[in-house]
Amino acid sequence: MHGSFATESPPTSPELVNDSISKKENYKERRQYRSNTIPRRRSSSFQSQRQQQQPQLQQPKNAKTQTAKRQPHWNIPRTVLLRTVLIFSLLTAAGVCAALAYIALHNAEHITAQYTYESIALSATLNAKAIVERKFQAAEATATLASWTNPNKDDWPLIFINGYMNITSKIAQLSQSSSQTIMIILDPSRAQEFETHIAEVYAREGRPNTTGYSDFGFGIWKPDPEMEFEDGRAHDTTGENSWGGKDERMTVLSLHNLPNPESLLYSVYSEKDRGIHIDSMNACARAHNDSFTSPACALFTDMLELKIRPGPAALIMQPIFPANDLAELVGFATTSLHWEEALNNVVPDYVNGLTCVISTESASFTYEIQSGGIVELLGDGDLHDVRFDDHGNSVVLNEIQTGADTNAVYTLTVYPTAAMFQTFSTKFPLVIALSFLGVIFLCTMLFFLYDYLMRHEAAQRKLILETKRRFVRFISHEIRTPLNTVCIGLELLERELRRETSKVSIEMGETGFFLAVEDIDFWHTVTMDVKENAAIAVSILNDMLNYDKLETKTLELETEEVNPWLLIDETIHQFHLQAVDRDVELKLTFEESKNNNSVGASMLGSLPSTQPCGEVPTTDIEISNLVVIGDEVRLSQVFRNVISNALKFTPTGGKIDVSVMHVMDGLRETNDMLMSGKPVNKNSRYGSLIVRISDSGVGLTKDQLEMLFGEGVQFDANKLQHGGGSGLGLNIAKGIVELHNGTIEAQSEGLGQGTTFIIELPLYIGSAYNADEVNSDEVSHSQTPTDAESCNTIENKESRKKKRRRILVVEDSLSSRKMLIRLLEREGHTCMGASNGRDAVEMVEHEMKQSRLDLILKQPGVSKCDVPNHENFDAILMDYEMPFMNGPDAARAIRDIGYGGSILGVTGNLLIEDVDHFKSCGADEVLAKPISMAKLREYWEMNP
Repeated sequence: MHGSFATESPPTSPELVNDSISKKENYKERRQYRSNTIPRRRSSSFQSQRQQQQPQLQQPKNAKTQTAKRQPHWNIPRTVLLRTVLIFSLLTAAGVCAALAYIALHNAEHITAQYTYESIALSATLNAKAIVERKFQAAEATATLASWTNPNKDDWPLIFINGYMNITSKIAQLSQSSSQTIMIILDPSRAQEFETHIAEVYAREGRPNTTGYSDFGFGIWKPDPEMEFEDGRAHDTTGENSWGGKDERMTVLSLHNLPNPESLLYSVYSEKDRGIHIDSMNACARAHNDSFTSPACALFTDMLELKIRPGPAALIMQPIFPANDLAELVGFATTSLHWEEALNNVVPDYVNGLTCVISTESASFTYEIQSGGIVELLGDGDLHDVRFDDHGNSVVLNEIQTGADTNAVYTLTVYPTAAMFQTFSTKFPLVIALSFLGVIFLCTMLFFLYDYLMRHEAAQRKLILETKRRFVRFISHEIRTPLNTVCIGLELLERELRRETSKVSIEMGETGFFLAVEDIDFWHTVTMDVKENAAIAVSILNDMLNYDKLETKTLELETEEVNPWLLIDETIHQFHLQAVDRDVELKLTFEESKNNNSVGASMLGSLPSTQPCGEVPTTDIEISNLVVIGDEVRLSQVFRNVISNALKFTPTGGKIDVSVMHVMDGLRETNDMLMSGKPVNKNSRYGSLIVRISDSGVGLTKDQLEMLFGEGVQFDANKLQHGGGSGLGLNIAKGIVELHNGTIEAQSEGLGQGTTFIIELPLYIGSAYNADEVNSDEVSHSQTPTDAESCNTIENKESRKKKRRRILVVEDSLSSRKMLIRLLEREGHTCMGASNGRDAVEMVEHEMKQSRLDLILKQPGVSKCDVPNHENFDAILMDYEMPFMNGPDAARAIRDIGYGGSILGVTGNLLIEDVDHFKSCGADEVLAKPISMAKLREYWEMNP
């Protein structure tokens, strides 16, 4: 069989006999092969379709009776469904009423809770502020007591206040304070004298004998970091400190309202958290020169922990000036301020869950007031529930006038808690809602039913779409495969006819033998007609694939600057012969530009169908510089579809006018981005291009115009609106034009009045505009090849064209495989064939092993004549759908074994996911069936 395909001579009689026998064998082989493979794959789908169609084909005469009998079967579910819907509607109304009632009652409770909280929060802040003010007044009272009981500055520091404990205990009780103390400023040189005096004071006041004692004995003490004694105290007689305080004097906590507190005789200035405030008050007092009024130097310390008990606290420090010498600072009266005390009894006992944040610039602590007035410390920082940020109520607790710069300003912010709002929530709205529990349940069931139906419908739509795509894939493959054989056979037949024609000319010249050339011309005409109809079938398949891409939004544009004038001119040229054959006048006219003074306003000429297209003239701004940004192939497809339709519907003797015009203000609202997602330069916009294609054909009605650009539209053949085709051409054309931000529309005055298609596309000034002439000359000069370079280029092209390749053809269709092998061998290539991917992998692997063996044998000392010359395949033409192993899997396996040549997919599976999958498996390019030598030559010229 390969011998008959490889020969260049015409077949003789024995070859014809052998060829007929071979055809019979091929027919049996194809029949046996299809019975084992393809029909089994198709039989299930075709059988199910025929079973579904069988009842329609064999419908009995009494079909109406059977339909009438089946009708009650469908009435019952519909009635039940309507009743169910009615019941659900009523129950839904009840549920809505219940929900509205619950919402109204719940909102009322919530509003009540908010008003109650606002009242509680206002009361809490005011009460806490009042408590702080009372404590401040307690410090003032203690300072006044010390000032008037010891009015002379010389009485200090050796003072005595008769009844101090009794008086200050009452003051502490009234101010809800833990301690009322007096701190005396003492010169370190009088420390021993002061200790002796204060011991006598403690004895006179009746304090316990252990008062003022530490582990080191009786005396002034300060914290000892070295822990010399167990209680961590050291005797302080010098007033030295470790934090850098500048005051050389000592400040000693001398008197306390409690009998024997641990803080007595504490050297307050020895620690920084208290010492900085003493320095601040001293500075304030020194700045006051008026001896007739005491300065306002009181302050609140920042957050600290007192010696008397743990927890966040502060000291209210009031300076003591002797009554007779108001400019001399001799000590301080202090009131302890434990913040837990400031929050006691600020709200009623029934309040549960009120968050209180007490803060200064440097620190903050969070408390929570629980039911019964219990105050609990939550921790350091602002720990309130952020959900209630908008409900915060704040107040400054210590608004005092003071000259002490270290005075800390305390702010109390009150927030509610969920527990507090829950206190005002009742079960009444819930009880109302529970009465409609059945309604809510039924409504939920209705929702689930609706959801199920919608999901089922969505699944059905998805299934229909997938089925449609599988159908497109199946049709594309199953039709392109036999068309591949037909087209390759026609190409072979054309070659044979050309060869026979040349042979006849030679024989007639040498022997005078006469052969009817008309017969050869007739067969040429037949092959051309068959090829034209095959091309129509392929175009229908391409329409289906393009429609699928538009529907799934996967149609990609290869954007570039397209010269629309030349594109239209070339497209008209393609239909010139068809117009002549149909006796239709095809005329191209470049009309005067509108609203444009820059581009010359002159008729650019016309093109009759019997004359070639003339060159497009240039103007002030050359028309060649106005371009369309888009895909030239897709735009050409649009113009071909519209012109092809015009030829199809225009009767003999009719005419088609194609006019092209530039409009300066056209398509003003065009986006900067193509609908494909690729950007264009808005600054280079220069109006729009309007192409009018008018024919004198059968025309369209108003209703037909409205549905013209729909999918699968074909009109009544009885009204001469025949068309054939897929009915997708205009739908695809519209999609492509819109991807280019253009518009397409059709106009017709009715049947018999012809149709006009108007295509408008945005125009841009091309990148070549305003190019520098010098640069252009340099570029032109640099791009002009020398004679030697031209010769080399021509020789390289010729060598690529004449290159003989060793090709493996992998195709499961025996006829297609044989035809393609014969076509390639006619081009001078050497071919081998494989019927499936598995065989192809084995053949490639074998050839590669043999080539490696040749390299091993071709060592020094081995004659080259003794070693056969094996070469790898230069190219592999691979089908997609094949038995045992398909094309992509075979390509992947061949790449895995190290094959580096080109693999070309030759397939009818042209959906984008199929093409991408083939390439991802190792294919260099995917070519559509039917294949031709022109496509292969084009690829090999670009990829030698």
